[in-house]
Amino acid sequence: MSEMIFAASTQRTIGVVIASVVAVGFLVYLLFNFRIGKREIGSEIEVAANRKPHSDDDELETKKLDSHLGWSLVTLAAISIILPLYWLMEPARQENADYGWVKRFEKRGAAEYEEACAGCHGPGGVGGVTSFTLTDSEGSFVAQVDWKAPALTTVLSRFDESEVTHILNYGRGGSPMPAWGLPGGGPLTEQQIHQLVVYLRSIQLDQEEVINEVNSGLTTGARILVKHANPDFSDEQIDAAVEAWLIEASNPDSENYLAYGELLFNNSAAQGANSCARCHTPGFSYGAVDAESTEELLTEWPKLVESGVLNGWEPGKGAVGPSLYGVNSHFPTPGDQESFIHSGSELGVSYGNARSGTGGMPGFGGRVDDDLTDRETGASVTYSQIYTPEQIAAIVAYERSLG
Repeated sequence: MSEMIFAASTQRTIGVVIASVVAVGFLVYLLFNFRIGKREIGSEIEVAANRKPHSDDDELETKKLDSHLGWSLVTLAAISIILPLYWLMEPARQENADYGWVKRFEKRGAAEYEEACAGCHGPGGVGGVTSFTLTDSEGSFVAQVDWKAPALTTVLSRFDESEVTHILNYGRGGSPMPAWGLPGGGPLTEQQIHQLVVYLRSIQLDQEEVINEVNSGLTTGARILVKHANPDFSDEQIDAAVEAWLIEASNPDSENYLAYGELLFNNSAAQGANSCARCHTPGFSYGAVDAESTEELLTEWPKLVESGVLNGWEPGKGAVGPSLYGVNSHFPTPGDQESFIHSGSELGVSYGNARSGTGGMPGFGGRVDDDLTDRETGASVTYSQIYTPEQIAAIVAYERSLG
């Protein structure tokens, strides 16, 4: 790659030098003709070039002809060298043109993101909070809540670009996410939506960063459990106990295995971007993350219950996504459900008990984009895996325990 970049730079340098020589020569030619024209004013007919006798053979058969032939040879040699060089440099030129196109779209997409998206999803897509008005089925006011807008730094691990484009175009019903594209009634053109997607490519986390993000959410949840069970522990003791608990609880034979799956299901990191509860637990996105916080919400906004928007702490009962109660009948075996969570749904492709996919269910096992290639290696772009197969198995065990 470094040779191609060097070659492209050399090509550009040669091109600049040649263009400069041609430009200077053209300016000299214009100046010369301008001066000649000044002397010829009033006598153009007598001294016009096409009326002057040309040099005779004796004059031509001297250094004058040699000079013309010499310059012709120089020009021919330059063309003979430049054309093969241009041909050799063409792949690098095209690659750098593609790279420049991507960088321009990234820059424009970043500007559009800051203007349209950062207010909810945070600078650089790290997640944020936005105020949202909840209404009942008739459109009457129910509550004013703080909605957690998920981080977008793993969105391309969960959705392919066509699915992200669809969400940007049409929004997500039941959430503050509006339609931004012209097809959904939004203000952004097809190209602007594409630029946003190209920008999102540039902010995706690598595998190590995703692991750290997931582990931070697990640690936060495990710390609450450990501290509740051991109120007299010091911070150092809690840290050690949390680490030991996570190792023990991740074992399928552990009595804490379902609790471990529940922590993954409710993972709070990145504003819940990688959690299942964000879509499948009522109120989770605006603060109903456990029984206590749900009760506080219902006390502050009693119309939540009256309208049926939020009836209490009901993990997995369904929100933007469907209820997971009875999920065992949708997926005959845990393996079927694990595969679905790994890859997500695909538009028009059946899953489980022959339900048709909409593309709205993300995949948590990572994704390979065959339409994109890595600039350094030329391989298809691989986006980070969010949950390991073992973690997905723990989530499935918890979901199947809901009833």
